[in-house]
Amino acid sequence: MSYVDAGYTIGLSVLFLYSIGLVLRRRSLERRVELSPPGEVHETAEPGAASGP
Repeated sequence: MSYVDAGYTIGLSVLFLYSIGLVLRRRSLERRVELSPPGEVHETAEPGAASGP
């Protein structure tokens, strides 16, 4: 295996693991929103950010 192949393998592996982390984070945030009562402010909300329509 050449260094170029190893580099591509490592790069794609890192991107794959990052995408799995994003999916898991999204699922946990969606679950948190579904379980919270309406009108509750979450700690993850950024100050000054527009809230829904």
